[in-house]
Amino acid sequence: MLEKLDMKKKVTKEEFNRIMDDLGECLGRAQRLAREAKKPIIIVFEGWRGARRSAIINTMMQQMDARGFNVYSTVRMSEELHEQPFFTFFWQHLPALGNIAVYHRSWYYLKNAIELEPKEERCRCCQNISFDHINNFEKMLTDDNYIILKYFLHISPEQQKQNIAKNAKTLGKAWRDVSPAIDESDDYEEFLARYEKMLEATDKANAPWHLIAADDRRSAELEIITSIVETIENAVNTPAVVPAIARPVASYDVLSKINASQEMSKDEYKEKLDKYQKRLKQLQIEMFKAQIPTVICFEGWDAAGKGGAIRRLTAALDPLGFSVNPVAAPNVVERQFHYLWRFWVHLPRPGNIAVFDRTWYGRVMVERIEGFAKDYEWQRAYDEIKDMEAQWAEHGFAIAKFWLQIDKDEQLRRFTERQNDPMKQWKITDEDWRNRDKWEAYEQAVNEMLVRTDTSYAPWTVVEGNNKYYARLKVLKTVVDMFEKKLGK
Repeated sequence: MLEKLDMKKKVTKEEFNRIMDDLGECLGRAQRLAREAKKPIIIVFEGWRGARRSAIINTMMQQMDARGFNVYSTVRMSEELHEQPFFTFFWQHLPALGNIAVYHRSWYYLKNAIELEPKEERCRCCQNISFDHINNFEKMLTDDNYIILKYFLHISPEQQKQNIAKNAKTLGKAWRDVSPAIDESDDYEEFLARYEKMLEATDKANAPWHLIAADDRRSAELEIITSIVETIENAVNTPAVVPAIARPVASYDVLSKINASQEMSKDEYKEKLDKYQKRLKQLQIEMFKAQIPTVICFEGWDAAGKGGAIRRLTAALDPLGFSVNPVAAPNVVERQFHYLWRFWVHLPRPGNIAVFDRTWYGRVMVERIEGFAKDYEWQRAYDEIKDMEAQWAEHGFAIAKFWLQIDKDEQLRRFTERQNDPMKQWKITDEDWRNRDKWEAYEQAVNEMLVRTDTSYAPWTVVEGNNKYYARLKVLKTVVDMFEKKLGK
């Protein structure tokens, strides 16, 4: 691919200045169009060391409103970012609607840099990252209306040596400390083959590569800025194409086989509660020492007892080592991003525990039933969610997912009790009653969710919840068992 580029093309300074007078205005206008159309944009600059990415990005930035973009570089990612799953940083720094994120080297550079390290020295977050992971990540974003522009700046070995020498002369001996990137100049042919493989594997219709002959910087700048302007204008002016996704024909039936009424006496509950909580306290310390992060998810019917189960779980834990994240309808800030963004920003650090009171599964339940997500959006979410959880598991996360199951009569009893008790009336809302009227639709959605997202690395545990004592103990025992298995006990 790269060897077919015309490396001899040049643009004079006079011609560059003449073209940039108009092109710069076009870029500023394109940025405003994207903002008005609420199109988030990610621009990736990859390529050879010495390809003058910084200078090209700077020229681009001079034509744009600085309030609408941020520039990042994976070269300078701190060690703490390596403690989390590979894409965590990129999820957490997604541009909001209408904004732009510019990457002076991105996930591609990070993957290549890790592959060059000895296997025993590779950070856990990157050991299993493949080009398929990258393609899936980019597809999740473009499916959700993000524009991804990827530029590979190609320079000849002669030009690379000239540029590196010039940078060293201009910036002094400290230059390599300031920009500690991979130096391919001594193994140009080896890296050429590596880059060709990368480009071939990740050149997709939704996020194609733009290969730029960059021996002449002025020519490269004009080509890149023209491409950005044209891409944004086309994206804004072209109606979105709704993908055709066939809805699965099969029906799923999990909940009807669950007997939600399990017996548990108060005395037995108290005895086992104390036992499990003491064990959990010990295991939390061991999980922290082993630096194993944990995600614990709670879903279930309204009034199924999620809050009570979470309180008994967290009562045994050191508060410095866990967080509880209640999830409601996305707020005005969260709606500016991909629907999974708000969960990536709450991932636990190594050894810590993140508890989610409702989760990303709202996409395939409430958003599906209430029409907040279009059919093609919630149908593709099954694969998106599994991919996300798989990345966490590959990084070493312990993942527990609970569905708290109560029957319809028990829910009515609890609703009525809450409504008649002044101390509990805050727990019952008109929305709870509306959701109850759609019980059958929700049941169908839950059944499909439990089947399609139950995996070996993030299995569902259905908790029989009519008896709160039984439900709370099952949650605690499941977490204890998971921790012991993770610790090899």
